[in-house]
Amino acid sequence: MTDYLKRYFEEKTTLSNEHLYAVVNCFSSFEAKKNEIVIPQNKISKNLFFVKKGCLRVVCTRDNGQEWTRQIAIENDFITIFPSFIEQNISASYLQAIEPSSLYYISHTDFIKLNATIPTWRMFYLNILEATYVNSIKRIEQLITMSGKHLYDDFKNNQTELIERLPNKVLASYLGLTQETLSRLKAKNQEN
Repeated sequence: MTDYLKRYFEEKTTLSNEHLYAVVNCFSSFEAKKNEIVIPQNKISKNLFFVKKGCLRVVCTRDNGQEWTRQIAIENDFITIFPSFIEQNISASYLQAIEPSSLYYISHTDFIKLNATIPTWRMFYLNILEATYVNSIKRIEQLITMSGKHLYDDFKNNQTELIERLPNKVLASYLGLTQETLSRLKAKNQEN
């Protein structure tokens, strides 16, 4: 288990061997089934997940029951319900495996200990947070300023691997479209 994480952290950080060992040993493995709810709605996010293999999403549910996919993570991404994880409060969102997924996770308690004792880990986490924040802002701006067609075209051109992996229901909810609109866009795209 630890070899994969060890290689990942060696590539992405400058952790000393001692710190690398401490970080990797804070992680445990977890296998999630397709469609499994990894963090239920109305619970506290107590773990930060790293995706070794698979695909997960953070989902919000509107008052009318309609789902909205807020975040997607694939191989070598970190994911959790960040506001709940950071503040340790109940979340209205949930985390779901879209496909069978091999995950590593670190508890909030171990995560806080690493942040307090290993500056390189803290800097690594800060980089994750910054990237997540920038991606969130870009996504909000796209949802506000782009048409459905432009959103779909942009996603298709920049996320080619995901376009094949995501079910239409999930892709539509990520793009803020109805499944019907997404189907029309896909059909028009195949005609061209």
